[in-house]
Amino acid sequence: MKPAVVAAVGGASVVGVVALVSGLLAGRGAARGALGGSAADEEAIARMLASENERGSPSLWREIIWTQIRSLGKSSIWQRITAGLGYGPQGGARPVASDKPATAATRAYAARFLAELPPSSLPGARRFFEPAQQDRAFAVAERARAKRARGEPLTAQESRLLAYKSDAAGIRARWASKGHRVVGVVDGVEFWT
Repeated sequence: MKPAVVAAVGGASVVGVVALVSGLLAGRGAARGALGGSAADEEAIARMLASENERGSPSLWREIIWTQIRSLGKSSIWQRITAGLGYGPQGGARPVASDKPATAATRAYAARFLAELPPSSLPGARRFFEPAQQDRAFAVAERARAKRARGEPLTAQESRLLAYKSDAAGIRARWASKGHRVVGVVDGVEFWT
């Protein structure tokens, strides 16, 4: 190959790498600007982590936070997590749970995440669920529905879990039918587009 062609191809490669890195950094900058790093955002993240998977690994927590960042639109992370309704269980307008108080560990991770904005390893993930937990909750809900049909009283847990209308296979089928796809699994939690 002629030296001029090698130089042109090499130069184009360098320009491409610079453009790629700039684009990635710009995306993180845009997310940083949307988050703002407010105390309300930090508290919402910490409560979400405590409520969704308190014992999760930093890798799992990072990806859970990114699902919410990718879905922000023009709202703050606090508005996204709480749907503007304040803290509470997942359901209705709330996309994730935030009913449990933050722990020292989830609060520290939320602060570190907002300060560093570590990159996601699951690009495009916007939703997640833990199949084993979903199956357990759905089984309790099915037993509770049968008890209710017999006129038997329900426990507080059974009443709360009545909202579970499908098992893991049902969630996968519903999401796949809407064109979503699995992006990856972290600590037994499935992440979908």
